[in-house]
Amino acid sequence: MGSNSAQGWYLFAFIVGFTLGPAGVFALGWLVAAVGFALLLVSFAGFRSIKEGTTNGRTRVEQKHTPAPLEARAAKSF
Repeated sequence: MGSNSAQGWYLFAFIVGFTLGPAGVFALGWLVAAVGFALLLVSFAGFRSIKEGTTNGRTRVEQKHTPAPLEARAAKSF
């Protein structure tokens, strides 16, 4: 399953925020930490909006389970 451009950018924001947040707290200063934690919030909100956007606008298609043919079931029995 592939990803789209928005997912890539939100993942990038998450990685940068996850790096800058703790680094700012321990070494680089509170301004850098605030930017890092803000990027984390942006990425979480973005991922949530992507997830809600796909489930609200479309109807779900139910998949029916069809049993495997006898040859396939026999090959898996031990």
